[in-house]
Amino acid sequence: MTLTKSLIILAAAASAAACGEAVTDGSAPEQQIRHVGDPESGRQLFADKGCVICHAVNGVGGKAAPALDARTQMDPADPVDFAARMWRGAPAMVELQSLELGYAIYLDTQEIVDLAAFAADAEEQKKLQLSDIDEGLAASFLDQQFWEFEDWEEFLRHGQEGAGEPPPDDEPGQ
Repeated sequence: MTLTKSLIILAAAASAAACGEAVTDGSAPEQQIRHVGDPESGRQLFADKGCVICHAVNGVGGKAAPALDARTQMDPADPVDFAARMWRGAPAMVELQSLELGYAIYLDTQEIVDLAAFAADAEEQKKLQLSDIDEGLAASFLDQQFWEFEDWEEFLRHGQEGAGEPPPDDEPGQ
């Protein structure tokens, strides 16, 4: 065995051992992955980052994308589910952000968790007022409901308009 192969095997073994040591208290890994969201910080992020240009909460914001009003009896925020929903809409969101803001919004882990907490907190959402929004952003609210267009579903699915139907599940590459 060559020295390079030996080093690769050793590195892989060390990585595997380190991964195995990640859970040391006997609990399941999913019980150790915790992020606590701050709905108030999420409200501020929603306004400051520009999410409000396309999404409305409490009647404040744009109509280009679905409103993010919380249900009154919503389960606690699940930041992974929230991130997954954002991911499905990412191509369209990046496109609109680039057009309207001139850049794509960057969110770190805690910001996504805080936005998820805000999206799930009806009481915190009631605090959002038009006066909380920077005048420049408020003037940029998109009123056209892009998400209701016929080809929006295609854009969300494929990141482009008119992409056609996805291949059947039995085709290779699925």
